[in-house]
Amino acid sequence: MSAKYANLLNDETFKVVICARGNEGLVAGMLNILLPEKKIKQLKFLDREQHGLAISDKNVTFDLYCTEENGEEFIVEMQGARQAHFADRMICYSTFPIRMQLERKLRDREEALKRGENPPAMNYKLLPIYVVSLLNFRLEHENDGALEEPDGLVSRYEIRNRRNGEQMTGALNFVFLELGRLKAGGNEPGKCRTAVERLAWSLKYMHVLDGRPETFEEDVLKQLYDSSEFANLSVEQQLEYEEKMFNWLDVNGIKEYAREEGLAEGKAEGRAEVARNLKAMGLSEKQIVQATGLTPEQVRALGTAS
Repeated sequence: MSAKYANLLNDETFKVVICARGNEGLVAGMLNILLPEKKIKQLKFLDREQHGLAISDKNVTFDLYCTEENGEEFIVEMQGARQAHFADRMICYSTFPIRMQLERKLRDREEALKRGENPPAMNYKLLPIYVVSLLNFRLEHENDGALEEPDGLVSRYEIRNRRNGEQMTGALNFVFLELGRLKAGGNEPGKCRTAVERLAWSLKYMHVLDGRPETFEEDVLKQLYDSSEFANLSVEQQLEYEEKMFNWLDVNGIKEYAREEGLAEGKAEGRAEVARNLKAMGLSEKQIVQATGLTPEQVRALGTAS
């Protein structure tokens, strides 16, 4: 590897580098920058693979799924490119920890009954769930009032009354860090005034740097740079990272070819043909979706090229 630091803008490489066991403190620090009111002390990584809503459904794998010591849960996702119905996808993701909390209540109740003990009362009280998305693009907002001050990089959503802002429940929270709104360029780390800006700048530009900017003194940023340095990755991580990066570069090359041919601009027949070819090459459904802009359902419905 010629670069010093890993490229974290792809969800697959982000998982390899950041979501590794031992980085719980790093992830807690990143979340504390985005959610300063939480003051997370200790995180535990959970199984990222969650079963579908029906037996026939495929499993869903989060980039990162973790819980705080008080039981609150966090899903962290890196998204390098726009996707259709992105907000709806995040809402779908939030249903998994909701279901898991209710399943745990039922399981605790059943185990207490088996032991001959009085079972805990069954209720629908949910511990807060946070879906945190790191986005290498800009979300579309009605106006800049949707963005948190003073950085203008974070937008947050809850379930509230549309008339007076009264909160219905604190159980469901969405947090978006929009790297596409970062004003400081790749050679302008000094323009980053806040920890949020310095975190966003690091995620966006770290892979082209020779070292951590001297002014980036937060402990969590020091951990981020140390954890992302190739010299500090295990041999297994380095090999997996290289594989994921090559796959990502291949997909982006195919997307560029498709764009030049006009296939990614709405010509459904052309995109379908590209998708069939990619299927025949053995690319995954996710890679084909990223390369062609088709939906997963459309990809599944296609046969392979003859």
